[in-house]
Amino acid sequence: MSTTASTSTPAHHPAPHASTAAAGRSRGPIASLASVVVGLAFSTLSSWIFGTALTVLGDHTFWKGRGVERAMAAVEEDFGYLQGYPRSLMVDDTVALARDFAERVARPFHWLGAPAFIARTAAIEPDVEANPHARAIRRIVKEAGRVVETAIYVAQDTAIRLAIAFFALPAFAMAILIGLIDGLVRRDLRKWTGGRESSYVYHHSKRFAWWFLTAGFTAYLAWPFDGFNPAYLVLIFATLVAAAVWTTASTFKKYL
Repeated sequence: MSTTASTSTPAHHPAPHASTAAAGRSRGPIASLASVVVGLAFSTLSSWIFGTALTVLGDHTFWKGRGVERAMAAVEEDFGYLQGYPRSLMVDDTVALARDFAERVARPFHWLGAPAFIARTAAIEPDVEANPHARAIRRIVKEAGRVVETAIYVAQDTAIRLAIAFFALPAFAMAILIGLIDGLVRRDLRKWTGGRESSYVYHHSKRFAWWFLTAGFTAYLAWPFDGFNPAYLVLIFATLVAAAVWTTASTFKKYL
């Protein structure tokens, strides 16, 4: 009787996909820095577009034809706030740097001939004898000039507020440092006293810390109403960031 020797081959498991392995790897410092820069540019651009849209909308609703004047007044108001804080840990002359930012963002509009276009549209007078289509076109062109002028002032105000946010970086750095140190002390106390830990609170507080940094920045850049002192905004969001960092550090896992 012949016996047949059966050989069993080991099962081969497919290797993990390359994209899955790459997704599990954390980003390096260059990629993280690039994402921060891109996010900052996107937030600034979206704030300018959103602020211009809100001002134009207010020109037809809240302010009834005074949108350009409101945008111009916002620029002067933010300069007035800066004059109360002429020095910063970042620069010696805050007003000069903010004015330089405002002049730089206005240059592309000048290169494209925006001032001449605004002057021509401002000189358009309504013609009651023209046909309805001609009157509508004149009205649209005149409104386009006001929108372009509003966009210039909003861009300048966005640049000034960007400079103010830059001046406030030491306050946020101090808030993060205080929240981190005090939170780590709280974590050690919880570790040595056998306290409970919550990954749910940790992950949500970490998300809120980043949200407080970015949301407050974007909201301030796009804020279309006047009478808002940026010092109060810095105080509020620096406190929220410190609280979120404190919660994140204090609820970090006890054992690594």
